[in-house]
Amino acid sequence: MAEKTLKTKQQEKVKEVASPKTASVVRKEQKPKVETPRAAEKKQSARPGRLATWWRETIGELRKVTWPTLPEARRLTVIVLIVVGVTSLALGLLDWVFSRLIALLISL
Repeated sequence: MAEKTLKTKQQEKVKEVASPKTASVVRKEQKPKVETPRAAEKKQSARPGRLATWWRETIGELRKVTWPTLPEARRLTVIVLIVVGVTSLALGLLDWVFSRLIALLISL
């Protein structure tokens, strides 16, 4: 049979003695955590530390980026503007065609 020895709540360790076949087990009681003023300050100061770390890592990653030269940037900007213009013309034309078709169907 298992024999348990419980000490007062103020003591940290509880010793449990099991049958001779099993070894004895020693464990600590879990105490409720009471937050001290210093612990609260550490929690608040941990946030700026994480923000500073994020900022440093972001700057480090941006330094690894291969930035385009000025002529490349201009060329790519012109390409984007041309594609946007052609797409808007195509969509405008399709809108006009479908609106005429629907008007024709309604008037019948």
